[in-house]
Amino acid sequence: MKEKAGKIDLHLHSFYSDGQESPKEIIRHAREDGQSLISITDHNKFTFTQPQNIDGVTIIPGIEFSTAYWGLAREDAVEDHIVGLFPYGVNPDDFADLLENIRAGKKAYVKAILEDLATRNIHITMEEVYARADEKGDIGRHPVAEVLVEKGYEPDVETAMDHQVGNYSPYYIPSCRYIAYPLMEDVVKRIRACGGIPCLAHPYGYKLTEEEIEQMICDFKQAAGEVAAMEVYYELYLQDEDRIAFLERMQEKYGLLPSSASDRHRTDQPFASRGDMKQFEEMVRVLNETGLSHI
Repeated sequence: MKEKAGKIDLHLHSFYSDGQESPKEIIRHAREDGQSLISITDHNKFTFTQPQNIDGVTIIPGIEFSTAYWGLAREDAVEDHIVGLFPYGVNPDDFADLLENIRAGKKAYVKAILEDLATRNIHITMEEVYARADEKGDIGRHPVAEVLVEKGYEPDVETAMDHQVGNYSPYYIPSCRYIAYPLMEDVVKRIRACGGIPCLAHPYGYKLTEEEIEQMICDFKQAAGEVAAMEVYYELYLQDEDRIAFLERMQEKYGLLPSSASDRHRTDQPFASRGDMKQFEEMVRVLNETGLSHI
């Protein structure tokens, strides 16, 4: 799979999950930014199932799975995210059983969040959240954050997440108490069995110490086998030299493929700036040499 030289971004969101733009808009803006290859990795759903080239941009199928990770000595499982990249295409039916319980659990989770907000005199209805849901009617914390902004409780979505409902909020409610996410190791092994590349997303995004992050990386690698990637060059980390240095050490120590990702949700957010086609070609080389459906 030879491609021309150019930038890559292997973690993007459209309005089919919690992004603002359509896939067509994302592709247009990616081309304008000089991206040669992208993956639209909506939450727990496939937006593309076959690789294709649109207006000079190669799109490979991807998905961002929410999973339950029990590898730490904690009362609750950690909700961590695994990006699945499928350079040769994917059949969504192969993952249906892993995703079937998420929607019902999210409704219960959002209900718990709204009840907690009400104890702080912040009043939002489920109807208001559903009005901000994605194209398929799925709800979660981002629609809640959008309503918080819309009603004047917070100035923007990032602040609403940080102050009220996100992982680093003082009021964070562990999602795995309400949502039956599939186990991390099951998702990783299924991605490999279906010819994909599992990638550990934004390793600093789970409110873990670096010791805990390393344990998660170790367990992820053990589940993935030889074909295992990690978002080392996650766009929001690039200004933090210590974080990048730590992730580069972990990548080398555990034999991981580096990925570049923006996790872009909105027009005003940048695309990934550190990746190039050589990085993706190395992923595909390792995938081919190891075997498309063999761990």
